[in-house]
Amino acid sequence: MVYLLKQQGADPLEAKLRALRIESVCDCGDENCASFATAAEVKVANYVELQSMEGQVIIDLNANDEICFIEVLGRPDVKYLLEEYYDASSR
Repeated sequence: MVYLLKQQGADPLEAKLRALRIESVCDCGDENCASFATAAEVKVANYVELQSMEGQVIIDLNANDEICFIEVLGRPDVKYLLEEYYDASSR
């Protein structure tokens, strides 16, 4: 994602992206969704859409330009990894 951010000219978000922790996984139920929250409170004021080769990746920013949510659509590999991690951590 850092590489994609640089391609979009969103370099200032690089350090923020590297420091993120997943707060929660999206529970919308859409089979194509592998999105996750990176803040306790998600209030989207702006976004950066990354030009990925597969699927869609959108970084949502709050009013302070902090990353609050990452939308990942059409990436079953990411969905699998998130499900595996969160299933394992809930045991």
